Amino acid sequence: AEGGEAAIDNRKCISCGACMQACPFAAISDKAQVVPVIADMRAGKQIVAMLAPALEGQFGATVTMGKMKKAVEALGFLKVYEVGLGADAVAMAEAQELLEHLDAGLKMTTSCCPAFVNMIRKHFPRLLPNVSTTVSPMVALSRWAREKYPQAKIVFVGPCVAKKTEEVEGGPDYVLNTEELVAMLEAKGIDPECMEEEQQDASIYGKGFASSGGVTGAVMQAIQEMEGETPSVSAQRCNGAAECKKALTLL
Repeated sequence: AEGGEAAIDNRKCISCGACMQACPFAAISDKAQVVPVIADMRAGKQIVAMLAPALEGQFGATVTMGKMKKAVEALGFLKVYEVGLGADAVAMAEAQELLEHLDAGLKMTTSCCPAFVNMIRKHFPRLLPNVSTTVSPMVALSRWAREKYPQAKIVFVGPCVAKKTEEVEGGPDYVLNTEELVAMLEAKGIDPECMEEEQQDASIYGKGFASSGGVTGAVMQAIQEMEGETPSVSAQRCNGAAECKKALTLL
């Protein structure tokens, strides 16, 4: 985030974006990337967009991810995918990794959220061996999109400010928040509710990554499909940084 002269202790900051909501003067904001995205569009560059599952339902009760894909494609993107597709791949990978951890008598945490991973790195470094090595759905889908469109720029769109700090090899070139997407849609006069439906990419479990406990649900489903039986695994679900910190402290 960018702010005034108030010092931020980067040794403790996990880049979750909570400071933006907490600041009474609205003096803290994320670093906008919409201008370079539009500049690349005007330059005629190929750009592929990836939509976070948390966007579904944010533009009206009838605006499905299929309609959102059509709306974003109308902005000038070469192709639009659901990040839930990457979540489906991540669920399978994390399920296999969890089974390996369990065989070794170890507990495992997910690695999908950059703020959560930053919390472990900066506040609970002893738990780093317990963190899944699977990349986030955003990075997984970005790498896949790069193979299909090697000349294209990759843009992730979602409500999470922390995603702008997730620097992993093969990740997206740009990250836009929901506000930036809304600005682009309004500038072009595009109403997602008026768009035609399009086939959706992700399973209901991949879409569920956006809700509390969604990652756990998807991983448990993946284990059931792989093992052929309901997994006898218990998981601690956390919603928000405070709950995550408590759970990690107990772990």
